[in-house]
Amino acid sequence: MKKMCIAILSLILVYSFFREFTLARVLIILAGAAAGFGISRLPQRAIEGMKYPLIIITFIITVLFFFYPHVVIPEIARMAVVFVSFYGLAFYLIDIENKKQDFFKELTALSILFFSSGFNLYVSGSLIYLISYALALICFLFILGRYRIIAFIAAYTLIACFMIYRQKTAILGSGLTGLSDINKYMLLGTSFALLAISFATIVKKNTFSSMLPFFGFLYVAVDIFLVIGMKFSAGLLYQPILFLAIIAPLAGTMMKTEGGRP
Repeated sequence: MKKMCIAILSLILVYSFFREFTLARVLIILAGAAAGFGISRLPQRAIEGMKYPLIIITFIITVLFFFYPHVVIPEIARMAVVFVSFYGLAFYLIDIENKKQDFFKELTALSILFFSSGFNLYVSGSLIYLISYALALICFLFILGRYRIIAFIAAYTLIACFMIYRQKTAILGSGLTGLSDINKYMLLGTSFALLAISFATIVKKNTFSSMLPFFGFLYVAVDIFLVIGMKFSAGLLYQPILFLAIIAPLAGTMMKTEGGRP
């Protein structure tokens, strides 16, 4: 029953975002639904095994941007950078909760990965995405009881805000146009409903496949709130493909957990 509820809420979330459907949008949604279903059928080891490839790709992008900082980056590549930055850091963050390493080892590794992702976003002109991600990260660390790390992440976020200012990028804008009040309430309601379900799941069983959806939907809910409530000039709602690319794995992993195969 919960598995069906997650699928319905995810579809409502996507419907609220797209508003009007064209053939291209329908195909994108079907691709996202197929990806989510496929991920829900994967064994847990296959999902956990994506941690190191995503982290390695993050570092490879950093090296490439370091030597070629002025390369012209197409929009699809910018979205790929945001996707890899989010999931690479998310997979590592969840893994440290399971391993419970020494504080300085956790802080060092997390700082290196955070700066690597931030550098990639900065060069690709997408650093503003780091704000909503960092806020979700701080909330997540607070729930985990990693209070000492929070101060460092907050400091890194302030540095990112300064770099955004240096790029002359406006953090606040006119808001997302074309959204009715009903669509806004549906987006906020479904995102926080999925967040609540994922939180209830980690209370029952604290596993990798339950922690990933919780942190992911925490990020999605924060991002949607900043775009709709605070009128952020950039976010997942401005990028339909990126929005689905982030949502599909989260919904698929959560359905997998609720399906009794963690």
